[in-house]
This record gives sequence, structure tokens and C-alpha cells, in this order.
Amino acid sequence: MHRMRLTILIILLISFAGHEAKAHAPEQDTLMVRWFTQDVFFNPFHEKNLLDTAISGFQRYDLFEKKHASFFAGKGNVGHVSRALFFNPDMNTGFSLFPDDMYAGYLLDFLQQKFYRPEHVFTDIFYVTGSENRQLFHAKHNQRLGERIYGGLKYQTVNSPGAYSRLASRNAAISLWIDLQAGDNYGLLGSFSLNRLINRESGGLINHVNFEEDAARDSVFLYNAESRYRDIGFNIHQYYYLNFNNNDDDEKSGLNLGVIRHQFYYKRRALVFDESTAPSAAFYDQNPANPLFTFDSTLVYEVGNKIAWSNRLSNGGQESNLPLFFELSVNHKLVRIYQPLYVGEISEDDYRFKKNRFAQLGYGMRLGSDPQRLFSFDAFANYLAGGYNDGDMDIGGRLTLRPVSHFFRTTFSGHYAEKEAPWFYHHFRGNYISWYNDFNKSRTLRLGVNFMSGLFDLEGNYYLMNRAFYMDADALPAQNNDSFSLFTAALSTNIDYRAFRSKHQLIYQFAGEDSFERFPAFASFHSLYADFRLFDNALQLNTGFDVRYNAPYKPMAYMPVVRQFYIQDDFESGHDLIVDVFVNARISRTRLFVKFEHFLGLLTDRPPVYQIPFFPVPEATLMFGISWMFFD
Repeated sequence: MHRMRLTILIILLISFAGHEAKAHAPEQDTLMVRWFTQDVFFNPFHEKNLLDTAISGFQRYDLFEKKHASFFAGKGNVGHVSRALFFNPDMNTGFSLFPDDMYAGYLLDFLQQKFYRPEHVFTDIFYVTGSENRQLFHAKHNQRLGERIYGGLKYQTVNSPGAYSRLASRNAAISLWIDLQAGDNYGLLGSFSLNRLINRESGGLINHVNFEEDAARDSVFLYNAESRYRDIGFNIHQYYYLNFNNNDDDEKSGLNLGVIRHQFYYKRRALVFDESTAPSAAFYDQNPANPLFTFDSTLVYEVGNKIAWSNRLSNGGQESNLPLFFELSVNHKLVRIYQPLYVGEISEDDYRFKKNRFAQLGYGMRLGSDPQRLFSFDAFANYLAGGYNDGDMDIGGRLTLRPVSHFFRTTFSGHYAEKEAPWFYHHFRGNYISWYNDFNKSRTLRLGVNFMSGLFDLEGNYYLMNRAFYMDADALPAQNNDSFSLFTAALSTNIDYRAFRSKHQLIYQFAGEDSFERFPAFASFHSLYADFRLFDNALQLNTGFDVRYNAPYKPMAYMPVVRQFYIQDDFESGHDLIVDVFVNARISRTRLFVKFEHFLGLLTDRPPVYQIPFFPVPEATLMFGISWMFFD
């Protein structure tokens, strides 16, 4: 109750402060290089995206943090599995191995490829280095190849040995894309991606008390284990305008039946947990199938086809003036899964798989109106038939009130989903442990409201969870067969006073059930800095600090052999406070930063921060990053 009162008080203070302090949109050098994903391209009511060359927030370089804002728990090194701390479940229908993205931000997804349409050339090179030889690099190049042809590529890598034992990461990914318009009626979007991630697994500290007394004694559970992930995939998305004009000089005459499109994709994933020595007795209280070593290799193949028909297409910003947008779709997916089959004596030369294969058919529809109008709506429904996800469905929509002034808008939304458990919750086969579960479908209802103004953005969500899945205290899949409620609220605002800028994000979460995933009840992120422009605005500087805070709670632990976070009751975090000091600069198209991470780690009497037990956040770390953008 005290935390709730504190949150309400903060909201009221920020609201009243808006009369004297000015909230601002992130400063940005507006460059007419638009980018879009497939979802944006095939839905004209999505907001258009431009390149962001702002230096505000440039110092937050972690790829996971860029995707999940500032509320996350990590293992102490970039490139590893991290966990988002704001409850936002995936309620969309479809096949999944895990309940969320394993390596969000570190994988280049060909289905979420960004397509660019520069006038000539757009190139971006980004490099980060710092203490403990931590290095990140990405380079992307996009080019106009012809009158109606665009193409590009992106390469990114993470190479970080980690501050402590057995936390190294060596990740690399590359993606290619092409955007082709052949004539007035036919177009094609193509994308390809290849990812490789290698993470050393420590299993965490054996004795965190000894480590806190002497950091040199960082003994861990696993000294010879690695998690490896590889995938390769490609996507071909072609579309055709069903325009039948009576007069070539008048596109409005004749018959326009919208656009029909076909998507084909293929994806292969390989997941390996490799341990060259005898399995550790610390994980799962049973005899391993192979007492000499562990090599759990899972292969997953997916082939999908989708046919959709809609009445309009954005085409990079050139849409018609129809008042409504609708889409009907049918998709077919074939999935093959190979998991290790442990029978008799196992050797590396005699590795056999248990095979599962299924096909499923999906149906979808969407109906929406122009969000720029006073009232707008967006409704959708999806259903899956056959295969593992037979009977999965979701339905939802939103209603938005947006006055002509556009100073504020209010959105009411709702979403209901019935979903099968992720595959690895039902079926898992490994050297340490294997299981087969027969769970019922989960049922989730979300009701939300969002109020956005020029001063702040306030969002609240109510969830009614029924038969929810989670990993229990034994690191085994479980289902809560009862119904319970979960509430989330988020507030964000930007406040300026002359040269001083600040950005604030606050979240509050309450779950009426302990047998479920754990999240901090209250967390906040604050960035406070001064903005300077020198030498006739040729040099822009931001200098200040970022603050992340989590209220005490029992954080989820991590089980490396099954790659899952599970609940634990043995450790409760304190009032975790992490402060980063930074200086950002921009000269023309070049941006750079110098950052002192976890500045409070310089204080020797402070205990380590464990965002995930027991993986300590490294002490104060100096990082440097630079980015170049070219447009010719």
C-alpha cells in the first residue's frame, strides 16, 4: 500500500510540474531515410519511421536494453540471456519453443527485417569497447540499386570474455535484404539471416558469501559448459496490386480490388548444451543418462506459407484514401523437431534423435481505421487448426480517441488468448533431465488503457490469468490451475529546464499469486543530463547520469541446462541501485560516448548487485563507443 501511495504521489507531482517544466520529444536530426518492417509495409496505418541520429540515450549500447528499454535483469555480461522485468506476455497465436525471446536483441530476425529506402546510400558503423575487453560492433549498409530496387546488409558481433569466470560470449549475426518493385503492380521483399551465439555457462557462484569477502574466490558450478545457438532462415514476400484501370492516365478509374500477397519462409534452428566433463550434481536430483559428458542437441525446422488479401497497401507511405483497412489471411506451417534420444550407451559417433513432425493451418482477419481521425479502432482475430497448437486462438482490439489538437490521446484496448504451452514446457529431452507434460491451454485476458499527452505517457493494464505456465522452484515446468489477477502501470515523462534535461520511467506491478513468475513491485529509470551546444552548434554534448532502481523482491534464478528462468525463495534482493555516468557527443554525423557503468561499484563497502542469483553485476566499468553515418 505504501508503494502504491508513493507511485500515485510521483504521478501527481510530475503532472503539476508540467506547468513550469517542459517535456520534450527526443532531439533528432530528421533525415528522409524511412525504414519499415513487413508489418508496417502491409498496414498503412502504422506510424512511419525515420532514422534517429539523436545522442540522447546513445550511451545505452546493450542490444537487449535497446529492445526492452531499461527494465531488465542480466547475468553480468552482454550477449547472454537476459530477462525483461516488466510483465508483457506474448499473447499472439503460433508455435514457440520458449515463452519469450531467448536472446532478444542479439539475433537478427529475417521476419522482422528493417527495410530502408535511401535516396542513394545509407551506411552506419557502430563500435563499443571497454574494460574486460568487452567489444560490440555492427555495420549496416543500405543502397538504392536501381530506379525501384533497394538492398542492404547488416553484420553485428559481440565478443566479451566477461568480468568473472565462465561468462564469455562470442556472438555473430548477418542479414541481407532486398526491396524490389517490378512495374506498377508487382513487388517483392526478401530477407535472409544467419545467427551464431556461443555463451560459456558458469551456473552462477557456488558460494556468494565467499565471493563478497574476496572476489578472487569466484568458484562456479560449471567450468566446462557452453550454450550454443545457431539459426539460418530466409523470407520471400511478394505482393500484387489488383488494379484494373480503364484509362492508363487516370489511376482512379476502373476497378481496384486491393492487393494480394504471398509469403514463404524457411528457418532452421540448432540449440546445444555442451559439457565435456561429468554432469554437475548441483542440477536436478537424478542420475544423468550419460554420466561422462553432456551433449544435448535440438534441431527445429520450420517452413511456412501465407496468403493474404487486403484492400490497401502503404507502399512506403503512398497509400490510398480508403477510410478502412481490412485483411484476410490463411497460413500453413510445417514443423519438424529433433531431440536427443538417450537409449543405452551414448557416444558422439552414435547420436540419435526422437523426431516429432506436425502441420498446422492458421486463419486471421484484421479491420482498422485511420488513427489520425478523432475516433479510430483496430480489431483482429486469429485461429489455428491442427498440429501442436490445434485450437489456439486470440482476439482483440483497441479504440482510440484523438482530438484535433493532438495534444493528448486516450486508447482503450483488450486482448483474449487461449494458447498451448511452449514446446519445451511440454516436451524436453536432455542428459540431466527429460519430461513430458500434458498441460491444458492457458487463458489470458488483458484490459488496458493508455493516456498520452505532451507532458507524460501513462499506461495501465489488468490481466486475468487462468492456467498460467511457469517454471517452479525445482526448475520444472508447472501450471497454475487457478485464476488470478495481475496489474501493471507505467509512467514515462521528459522534463526540461533550460539546458537541463531529464527522462523518467516508473513501473508498478502487482500479482495476486506467488506461484508464478516474479517481478519487482516497483522499478524506475531516470536519465538526468545537461545538453550543451558549442562552436556555433558544431559540437553537441550531453553529460549526466542514468539511474536504475528495483525494489526488493525474489528475483528469478537461471537454469542453464534448460535455458529457463525459474522461481526461487532462498534469496531476496535489496534496494538495487545502479548508477552510470556518461558523456555523449556529436560532431556532424559522428556520435560517441564515454560511460562509467555501475559507478557505485567503486564503493568497497557495498555488496554486489545480483539481478539474477548468483551472477554478480561487475564493478565499475569504463566503456567507449562511436558511430559513423554516411549518406553518399
